[in-house]
Amino acid sequence: MPATPLTPPVARPLKRPVQARARFTVQTIYDGLVRIWLRDGPDAVTMKAIAAETGFAVGTLYDYFPNRAALLSGYVRHCIDDLIRRLEADAAAEPDLPWAPRIVRLVRMTCGQDGAAPCFDHDMLMVEHAIAEEKHHRRAYEELSAAWLRILEATPGRPAGIDDAAIRAAFLTVLGTRRYVLLVEPTTAEVGDWAGRLERMCLGALAG
Repeated sequence: MPATPLTPPVARPLKRPVQARARFTVQTIYDGLVRIWLRDGPDAVTMKAIAAETGFAVGTLYDYFPNRAALLSGYVRHCIDDLIRRLEADAAAEPDLPWAPRIVRLVRMTCGQDGAAPCFDHDMLMVEHAIAEEKHHRRAYEELSAAWLRILEATPGRPAGIDDAAIRAAFLTVLGTRRYVLLVEPTTAEVGDWAGRLERMCLGALAG
Protein backbone atom coordinates (compact mmCIF):
# COMPACT_ATOMS: atom_id res chain seq x y z
CA MET A 1 0.00 0.00 0.00
CA PRO A 2 1.49 3.41 -0.95
CA ALA A 3 2.39 5.78 1.84
CA THR A 4 -0.12 8.50 2.66
CA PRO A 5 1.12 11.90 1.44
CA LEU A 6 2.30 14.09 4.30
CA THR A 7 0.95 17.25 2.68
CA PRO A 8 -2.02 18.03 0.42
CA PRO A 9 -1.35 17.89 -3.33
CA VAL A 10 0.35 21.03 -4.60
CA ALA A 11 -1.51 23.21 -7.07
CA ARG A 12 -0.19 22.94 -10.61
CA PRO A 13 0.21 25.60 -13.30
CA LEU A 14 -3.14 26.45 -14.83
CA LYS A 15 -1.92 25.95 -18.39
CA ARG A 16 1.24 25.27 -20.35
CA PRO A 17 2.15 28.03 -22.80
CA VAL A 18 1.66 27.19 -26.46
CA GLN A 19 1.57 30.48 -28.33
CA ALA A 20 4.79 32.47 -28.72
CA ARG A 21 3.52 35.35 -26.58
CA ALA A 22 2.51 33.00 -23.78
CA ARG A 23 5.87 31.22 -23.91
CA PHE A 24 7.64 34.59 -23.71
CA THR A 25 5.51 35.61 -20.73
CA VAL A 26 6.14 32.40 -18.80
CA GLN A 27 9.87 32.45 -19.58
CA THR A 28 10.07 36.04 -18.36
CA ILE A 29 8.30 35.02 -15.15
CA TYR A 30 10.78 32.16 -14.65
CA ASP A 31 13.70 34.49 -15.33
CA GLY A 32 12.38 36.88 -12.69
CA LEU A 33 11.94 34.02 -10.24
CA VAL A 34 15.58 32.99 -10.70
CA ARG A 35 16.92 36.53 -10.30
CA ILE A 36 15.06 37.00 -7.02
CA TRP A 37 16.00 33.49 -5.83
CA LEU A 38 19.72 34.07 -6.40
CA ARG A 39 19.80 37.70 -5.27
CA ASP A 40 17.45 37.73 -2.29
CA GLY A 41 16.92 34.08 -1.36
CA PRO A 42 14.07 31.58 -1.77
CA ASP A 43 11.80 33.20 0.82
CA ALA A 44 11.80 36.43 -1.20
CA VAL A 45 10.15 34.70 -4.16
CA THR A 46 6.53 35.82 -4.00
CA MET A 47 3.99 36.52 -6.70
CA LYS A 48 4.10 40.24 -5.84
CA ALA A 49 7.92 40.33 -5.95
CA ILE A 50 8.04 38.58 -9.32
CA ALA A 51 5.44 40.97 -10.72
CA ALA A 52 7.59 43.91 -9.62
CA GLU A 53 10.74 42.26 -10.99
CA THR A 54 9.27 41.51 -14.41
CA GLY A 55 6.96 44.48 -14.86
CA PHE A 56 3.91 42.26 -15.27
CA ALA A 57 0.69 42.85 -13.39
CA VAL A 58 0.14 40.37 -10.56
CA GLY A 59 -2.99 39.25 -12.39
CA THR A 60 -0.87 38.17 -15.35
CA LEU A 61 1.04 35.77 -13.11
CA TYR A 62 -2.23 34.36 -11.80
CA ASP A 63 -3.35 33.69 -15.38
CA TYR A 64 -0.71 30.94 -15.42
CA PHE A 65 -0.02 30.06 -11.78
CA PRO A 66 -2.69 29.98 -9.04
CA ASN A 67 -0.11 30.42 -6.27
CA ARG A 68 3.60 30.38 -5.42
CA ALA A 69 3.70 26.59 -5.10
CA ALA A 70 2.28 26.19 -8.60
CA LEU A 71 4.88 28.62 -9.93
CA LEU A 72 7.71 26.63 -8.34
CA SER A 73 6.20 23.39 -9.63
CA GLY A 74 6.07 24.87 -13.11
CA TYR A 75 9.70 25.95 -12.89
CA VAL A 76 10.84 22.47 -11.86
CA ARG A 77 8.99 21.02 -14.85
CA HIS A 78 10.51 23.72 -17.06
CA CYS A 79 14.01 22.57 -16.07
CA ILE A 80 13.19 19.01 -17.19
CA ASP A 81 11.61 20.16 -20.45
CA ASP A 82 14.58 22.42 -21.13
CA LEU A 83 17.06 19.58 -20.67
CA ILE A 84 15.14 17.33 -23.07
CA ARG A 85 14.94 20.16 -25.61
CA ARG A 86 18.67 20.89 -25.39
CA LEU A 87 19.65 17.22 -25.62
CA GLU A 88 17.57 16.76 -28.76
CA ALA A 89 18.67 20.07 -30.32
CA ASP A 90 22.31 19.17 -29.76
CA ALA A 91 21.79 15.77 -31.40
CA ALA A 92 19.95 17.33 -34.35
CA ALA A 93 22.72 19.90 -34.85
CA GLU A 94 25.38 17.18 -35.23
CA PRO A 95 23.60 13.99 -36.32
CA ASP A 96 26.83 12.30 -37.44
CA LEU A 97 28.71 12.80 -34.17
CA PRO A 98 30.31 9.43 -33.32
CA TRP A 99 29.26 7.27 -30.39
CA ALA A 100 31.92 8.17 -27.78
CA PRO A 101 31.69 11.97 -28.17
CA ARG A 102 27.90 11.69 -28.08
CA ILE A 103 28.09 9.84 -24.75
CA VAL A 104 30.27 12.63 -23.37
CA ARG A 105 27.78 15.26 -24.55
CA LEU A 106 24.83 13.43 -23.00
CA VAL A 107 26.61 13.02 -19.68
CA ARG A 108 27.84 16.61 -19.55
CA MET A 109 24.45 18.10 -20.38
CA THR A 110 22.53 15.82 -18.03
CA CYS A 111 25.01 16.74 -15.28
CA GLY A 112 24.23 20.40 -15.91
CA GLN A 113 27.87 21.05 -16.82
CA ASP A 114 27.39 22.38 -20.36
CA GLY A 115 26.95 26.01 -19.28
CA ALA A 116 23.40 26.29 -20.64
CA ALA A 117 21.25 24.64 -17.98
CA PRO A 118 18.60 26.69 -16.14
CA CYS A 119 19.38 27.53 -12.54
CA PHE A 120 18.65 24.57 -10.26
CA ASP A 121 20.46 24.56 -6.93
CA HIS A 122 20.36 22.90 -3.52
CA ASP A 123 17.44 25.00 -2.30
CA MET A 124 15.44 24.23 -5.44
CA LEU A 125 16.06 20.54 -4.89
CA MET A 126 14.62 20.92 -1.39
CA VAL A 127 11.56 22.66 -2.81
CA GLU A 128 11.17 19.89 -5.36
CA HIS A 129 11.07 17.33 -2.54
CA ALA A 130 8.14 19.23 -1.04
CA ILE A 131 6.08 19.65 -4.21
CA ALA A 132 6.83 16.64 -6.42
CA GLU A 133 4.91 13.39 -6.10
CA GLU A 134 6.24 9.92 -6.93
CA LYS A 135 4.45 9.96 -10.29
CA HIS A 136 6.23 13.18 -11.26
CA HIS A 137 9.65 11.67 -10.53
CA ARG A 138 8.69 8.61 -12.55
CA ARG A 139 7.56 10.70 -15.49
CA ALA A 140 10.78 12.72 -15.45
CA TYR A 141 12.82 9.51 -15.44
CA GLU A 142 10.83 8.01 -18.30
CA GLU A 143 10.97 11.12 -20.48
CA LEU A 144 14.67 11.82 -19.91
CA SER A 145 15.76 8.21 -20.33
CA ALA A 146 13.64 7.98 -23.49
CA ALA A 147 15.49 11.02 -24.85
CA TRP A 148 18.83 9.29 -24.24
CA LEU A 149 17.57 6.14 -25.97
CA ARG A 150 16.23 8.04 -29.00
CA ILE A 151 19.45 9.99 -29.42
CA LEU A 152 21.72 6.98 -29.07
CA GLU A 153 19.53 4.89 -31.37
CA ALA A 154 20.36 7.40 -34.12
CA THR A 155 24.05 7.70 -33.20
CA PRO A 156 26.53 5.84 -35.42
CA GLY A 157 29.04 3.40 -33.99
CA ARG A 158 27.05 1.72 -31.24
CA PRO A 159 29.23 -1.11 -29.89
CA ALA A 160 27.91 -4.65 -30.02
CA GLY A 161 26.42 -5.78 -26.74
CA ILE A 162 25.32 -2.32 -25.57
CA ASP A 163 21.58 -2.72 -25.06
CA ASP A 164 18.90 -0.32 -23.86
CA ALA A 165 19.21 -1.60 -20.29
CA ALA A 166 22.87 -0.56 -20.21
CA ILE A 167 21.97 2.91 -21.47
CA ARG A 168 19.22 3.31 -18.87
CA ALA A 169 21.63 2.22 -16.13
CA ALA A 170 24.17 4.83 -17.24
CA PHE A 171 21.46 7.48 -17.38
CA LEU A 172 20.29 6.64 -13.86
CA THR A 173 23.86 6.85 -12.61
CA VAL A 174 24.28 10.30 -14.13
CA LEU A 175 20.95 11.70 -12.97
CA GLY A 176 21.16 10.17 -9.51
CA THR A 177 24.66 11.42 -8.80
CA ARG A 178 23.79 14.87 -10.12
CA ARG A 179 20.96 15.11 -7.62
CA TYR A 180 23.22 13.97 -4.79
CA VAL A 181 25.81 16.57 -5.80
CA LEU A 182 23.09 19.22 -5.48
CA LEU A 183 22.23 17.82 -2.06
CA VAL A 184 25.74 17.83 -0.56
CA GLU A 185 27.05 20.95 -2.35
CA PRO A 186 30.71 20.07 -2.98
CA THR A 187 33.21 22.71 -4.07
CA THR A 188 33.45 23.87 -7.67
CA ALA A 189 36.69 21.91 -8.09
CA GLU A 190 35.06 18.76 -6.70
CA VAL A 191 32.11 19.16 -9.06
CA GLY A 192 34.46 19.46 -12.03
CA ASP A 193 36.36 16.35 -10.96
CA TRP A 194 33.09 14.44 -10.44
CA ALA A 195 31.79 15.38 -13.89
CA GLY A 196 35.00 14.34 -15.61
CA ARG A 197 35.17 11.02 -13.80
CA LEU A 198 31.50 10.35 -14.54
CA GLU A 199 32.11 10.93 -18.25
CA ARG A 200 34.95 8.40 -18.18
CA MET A 201 32.86 5.88 -16.24
CA CYS A 202 30.03 6.11 -18.76
CA LEU A 203 32.46 5.82 -21.66
CA GLY A 204 33.87 2.69 -20.06
CA ALA A 205 30.40 1.22 -19.62
CA LEU A 206 28.95 2.20 -22.99
CA ALA A 207 31.86 2.65 -25.38
CA GLY A 208 34.23 -0.12 -24.32
